[in-house]
Amino acid sequence: MGAIKHAVMLASATCLLLASCATSPEAESRRKAIEADIESILSEPLDPTEFGETQRCLSDREIDNFRALDDKHILFESRRGKQWINTLRSSCPDLRFGTSLRVKSFSWARICDMDRFQVGDWFDWPWYRRWPWDWNSSWGMDMHCALGKFQPVTEDQVAEIEAVLRSR
Repeated sequence: MGAIKHAVMLASATCLLLASCATSPEAESRRKAIEADIESILSEPLDPTEFGETQRCLSDREIDNFRALDDKHILFESRRGKQWINTLRSSCPDLRFGTSLRVKSFSWARICDMDRFQVGDWFDWPWYRRWPWDWNSSWGMDMHCALGKFQPVTEDQVAEIEAVLRSR
């Protein structure tokens, strides 16, 4: 009898867990509208001589800071005032709660499209770790996320994206 009760409780907990992962139709349509608005903002043409082209990789010496805009977009800032938006391959729920990125990069001194990373806390130093250093010791059970391409953006575009995210 105890085994049956245990199995029923386990099945119930599994159903509740799966139900909590599902999104409502309203939330899904809201998410799609936000993504469409951000995509529209990012599709505005920029002068390539001033801002450059979308890049597959950035040098780690170029990057001064980063911040999560939402669970799918990271703003990277350079020491020279340039900014890039990286649209991740899929959403990364931990992104907004961390302060460091532990990157598994296969390129020397660069982070690139398709590199995987984990989100860490302030005590994970440095914020950017290259493979193979600390790969085995720091690569935990956290969610793994994958970078996309680095698209140059203006401060106005960043402000528009942040306004879209706040309004929804």
